[in-house]
Amino acid sequence: MDPTLTAIIILAILAGVALVVNVALPALRRKGVDVDGIVAQAKQTLQTANNALETLRPFIADKPGVDVFDTIYTAANIGVGNAEQLAHLGKLAPEERKEAAKQYVLDAIKLMGIEKTPDIDRLIDGAIEAGVLELGHEPK
Repeated sequence: MDPTLTAIIILAILAGVALVVNVALPALRRKGVDVDGIVAQAKQTLQTANNALETLRPFIADKPGVDVFDTIYTAANIGVGNAEQLAHLGKLAPEERKEAAKQYVLDAIKLMGIEKTPDIDRLIDGAIEAGVLELGHEPK
């Protein structure tokens, strides 16, 4: 399977988990369901997925697209953290965080000479969602 497609699938799954954590779990909590166990299980699943990716990395490191994926994933995590910090400092409105994180990634890939394509854009969006999930915020 093409490494870029694999990366897109993994990020889509992580984005789906982020959607569940940010939308479905808060709705369940409002209905009185104790979701703490569900959140703990989701965190454990994400850690397991991350461990699996790290285990596979040596076998796919020389495949085309892996460097692009690593660049986007790293830049997304930094961009998400940067946007979150700016929002905490009051220098960025909370609703502007995702766009600020995305712009950070776009600037990074431009510096690296990576062309923005629809596939790259999906990778960026998925990586940002995964980065937000990795911040460890509990659903309200």
